[in-house]
Amino acid sequence: MEFNDLISDFAKRHGIENLVVEDNSSALDIDGIVTTIVSIGESVIISSEIGEPPVDGAAAFADLLLEANMESPAFFAKSCDTGSYLLVRSFALASLDGDSFDSGLEDFINRAETWRKLLKDYRPVAKAASEQEAELSSFSANGFMQV
Repeated sequence: MEFNDLISDFAKRHGIENLVVEDNSSALDIDGIVTTIVSIGESVIISSEIGEPPVDGAAAFADLLLEANMESPAFFAKSCDTGSYLLVRSFALASLDGDSFDSGLEDFINRAETWRKLLKDYRPVAKAASEQEAELSSFSANGFMQV
């Protein structure tokens, strides 16, 4: 299947009007997640921003993303342009039909939604632990507050 046919078929099956393919690229807003779909050679690449690195604990969150890269064909990256985290997935164009594209896109959007929420709600463990430690250090070894 050709890229333009894949996108046209997707739009028709899902009742999406005016889904434009320009320069071998298209974009969809699915559940508030803008997903770019690009044809590069024999591959289809889909990507979405999941958010900016957290102010506190960015390195620890980046480690979580790197570990999560081992769990799915979609992987995380950081945009050189915006500094935001991205979720990216590649498909071999020749292996795609309407059903496999729908399935892969649905899995991708579900993963993007999950990680977007995790990033939004992220609070570094180290910060919480240091706050708890500071609270406990006000007490002596016997549990009474030192005066």
